[in-house]
Amino acid sequence: MNRKTGAIALALSLLQAGALAALMAAASSQGVTAQDAATAKPHWDSDIAPVFARNCAGCHGGAQPQGDILLRFKDETDARGRTATNDEFWDKVAAEVESGRMPPASSRNKPSDGERKLLVNWIRNDVLTIDGKPDPGPAVVHRLNNREYANTIRELLYLPAGYNAAADFPADERGDGFDNNSDTLIISPVLIERYLAANEKAVVQALRPLVPAKDNTLAVPSKLNAPGAAFKEDFANRQGKVRLNIETFLPRAWRRPVTPQEVDGIMKFAALAFAHDGESFDKATGLTMRAALMSPNFLFRMEQDPTSDGSGKVYALTEPQLASRLSYFLWSTMPDEALAAKAKAGTLRQTLDAEVTRMLQDPKAVSLTADFLGQWLEVRGLEATPNVDKALLASMKGETEHFFNYIVANDRPITDLLDADYSFVDARLAKVYGISGVTGDEFRKVQLDPKQRGGIITQASFLTLTSKPLGDGLRTSPVVRGKFILENLFNQRIPPPPPNVPSLALDTNKQLTGTVRQIFEQHRANPTCAGCHARMDPYGFALENYSGTGEWRETDNKIAVDASGEINGRKFTTPAQFRAVLQTRKDDFRRAVVRKVLSYALGRGIQGVDRPAIDRIVAAVEKDGDKFSSVVLNVVKSYPFQNARGSATAKAEAASPVRSGLQPVSLQK
Repeated sequence: MNRKTGAIALALSLLQAGALAALMAAASSQGVTAQDAATAKPHWDSDIAPVFARNCAGCHGGAQPQGDILLRFKDETDARGRTATNDEFWDKVAAEVESGRMPPASSRNKPSDGERKLLVNWIRNDVLTIDGKPDPGPAVVHRLNNREYANTIRELLYLPAGYNAAADFPADERGDGFDNNSDTLIISPVLIERYLAANEKAVVQALRPLVPAKDNTLAVPSKLNAPGAAFKEDFANRQGKVRLNIETFLPRAWRRPVTPQEVDGIMKFAALAFAHDGESFDKATGLTMRAALMSPNFLFRMEQDPTSDGSGKVYALTEPQLASRLSYFLWSTMPDEALAAKAKAGTLRQTLDAEVTRMLQDPKAVSLTADFLGQWLEVRGLEATPNVDKALLASMKGETEHFFNYIVANDRPITDLLDADYSFVDARLAKVYGISGVTGDEFRKVQLDPKQRGGIITQASFLTLTSKPLGDGLRTSPVVRGKFILENLFNQRIPPPPPNVPSLALDTNKQLTGTVRQIFEQHRANPTCAGCHARMDPYGFALENYSGTGEWRETDNKIAVDASGEINGRKFTTPAQFRAVLQTRKDDFRRAVVRKVLSYALGRGIQGVDRPAIDRIVAAVEKDGDKFSSVVLNVVKSYPFQNARGSATAKAEAASPVRSGLQPVSLQK
């Protein structure tokens, strides 16, 4: 088998590994009475579907169901799948049914008390839980995304800080806003080919002597060879020295303890190397390391139940699994020696608070800014904005990153993101903001004029990202700004515009007549558009004092800016008053931040089963004064972060290529 054929075969194996689905067995029972409805396991066909059909489908069926809640279902799978697009769907239904608000008193068809209990029981103790116990969500297999792969290779092989093994990899797709989402981290033969090339290059460089000794007579060997450095090998046991190195390397590479049999499997590559290259120690060591790096155990973050019986049971992550999940959450890389040592000793959970504090203070926590914040607030792609000076864009991005780094390092409240009276600017950005006394490229903390600026929404990065590039300049876009605030800061979903509604006709070659606000208010005149625009536009119009690149302005097209509006019955006329209105939505903002952090930490989208955990995290964060560390620590301590639901099919797991290992020939040229 040549190298390319072997790579494709390995790709197919990895695809099978990534496709391991977590399935939950749906138990059911017949003959449920009203008396035991609160605890019985109802059957969909005989107990649940008829209640929805009789009492709900009349108003909540068809093309335009009331309240956008569709309660007409094809089958049980269709019903359970509603949380895939709206994780709050069944929570809302349960609350309305249990309270008696739905169906309304005026309805002809109303369920009995027993039927109400039956529905609520089915939702909360079946759909959203497992036998009435918390459901942490399915165990998933995460492929290392490009940044995680590059960081891990660099640390694992002790390569220089600027080394990027993933520089030519295909871009990662995003899911739920993040590129560490397991649903989007697919693998392909092309990527496998890139892995092969990247691994070979990285290992060769790592095994070279690092630096000349003081007398220039010999060089200091790589740390990867340190375990076997004092081993006296001869022709009979020349693989012994390689094995010592691999026994140290493999647990670090696979981020868990390894068995002697797994070491034996990797050592087959050493035997091949000695057979093909004589007694070349470096080539033998390098080939075994490359084999380890091509294993699914390295390329994927494995969190499978080590005692799986195929029943789909909930299990606690092992300490090495927890250490890996924690490390990739906070650092986007493998556990360091201290974290791995605690996991190996089984003391990580009992020292979790101290370990999280240590990790947040480590320079590697900058990944929270680069990866989490960079994608949540979209600043990671700011440099691609057209029609804006690249140096200015770098300054904009730098402000937001320094701002968030300060919040993390100083454990500031997350509400600083809404209305902090400080920020970080260099000379270039200070000029945009009209701040005097700032020179040079160094970012420094400055106090802001509260009449003009405060929080993330008045930073040039956000204001530029949410403007529309047209012609030689940037026009503001109140709709985009409003939609961004609602969806990213308050987790309110805004549906896409109806397909039959045309976009605004704007000729970029002609001078606009009137203000941007006046032009965009045309949409609100259309009844089809009015509903969504009434929700979004006030948030965008409130920021019309800021140009497309964030400069403060009093006029737009020589007409005085109108930044007034009303949100939830609260009126405002200035950006400062608008930010005060946002402060009244702290509860919504807190919940949105928790959801985003949890989704990023888990590497999957938020599901309906996560709502109880989110409620507990939100309550704890509020009690702790909204400190950023409280968000992180309570996410780490949460049930879905510490546990997983196993696969319900033992045969699928037993057949997984993850457990079957690799064939040595797949790396041979």
